[in-house]
Amino acid sequence: MRSRLHVVAALALAALLPFTPAAAQDFPRKPVKIIVPFPPGGTPDMLSRLLAQRATQILGQQVIVDNRPGAGGNVAMDLVSRAPADGHTLIMGTVSTCSVNEFIFKGLTYNVERDFVPLMEVGRISNLLAVHPSLPVNSVKDLVALAKAKPGTLTYATSGYATTLHLTAELFESSAGIQIRHVPYKGSALAVTALVAGEVNFMFDNMPTIAQQAAAGKVRPLAVTGPKRSKLFPNVPTMQEAGYKDLVVQPWFGLLAPAKVPPAVLAKLNAAFNEAMRDPTVLKRFSEIDLQPVGGSGADFQKLIRAEAQKWGKLVREKNITAE
Repeated sequence: MRSRLHVVAALALAALLPFTPAAAQDFPRKPVKIIVPFPPGGTPDMLSRLLAQRATQILGQQVIVDNRPGAGGNVAMDLVSRAPADGHTLIMGTVSTCSVNEFIFKGLTYNVERDFVPLMEVGRISNLLAVHPSLPVNSVKDLVALAKAKPGTLTYATSGYATTLHLTAELFESSAGIQIRHVPYKGSALAVTALVAGEVNFMFDNMPTIAQQAAAGKVRPLAVTGPKRSKLFPNVPTMQEAGYKDLVVQPWFGLLAPAKVPPAVLAKLNAAFNEAMRDPTVLKRFSEIDLQPVGGSGADFQKLIRAEAQKWGKLVREKNITAE
């Protein structure tokens, strides 16, 4: 009887071992993968690759980036939600994948609160409202006037349905009292290419993926959606300055892991990626794309995810936006 009790006790102790600090001593045992829910070329991809390079040196194991686009980011979220909870698989989450999709897509196979644990917020950016140079507008006021003169004819590109770029345009449409047509693309890079080619009239896009085209004069910047002007375009007003007080949007990005990853492993990953973000080369690149670095704890990131879900969930319900 005593021997059987010893066996049961040993098994119980073994079950607890992964949650002790000792679990992190030999972590990582293999390459760490950051899943990106969108195609290469967008901001989530850019940030993931930048952090992966430095985190590889810190962790002593290769950190690789794996793009898994599809269904507004749901393909990647589903994949990571079912990954082993050992810390070797992470995902670069966005506003849409973490705080919006649950309100738009029916029958999701994952639940952010239940199936993920926030690791850390990486940073925040502004969107840039830009038009094709052929459009006879030089301000937000001009764009709204043209849209009202030609209801339902002006087109805007996005990186996909239900992304924050789409929702920002929906918010703009409501605030300005205009009718515009949505043309979704499979990723931000393709959407920007379409705008440059004149396939669409305008778009809101993350600053890092459209700034170069705007600086080169291939698209015309009209406004930024952040709370203050971008240092990349100091002469371009904010949407607030253009008269839209409620149109303040700052897309954010952050790392999450599958639920039940041992706390000690999460702590090691958090420390490694926070250290990566303090690297001068990384900070310099963040500054070049006008990204506001955040870092910090998983608990802080979780608060942001919940607050943003309340904000965007309200808009989705009011606009009756559902998956197409």
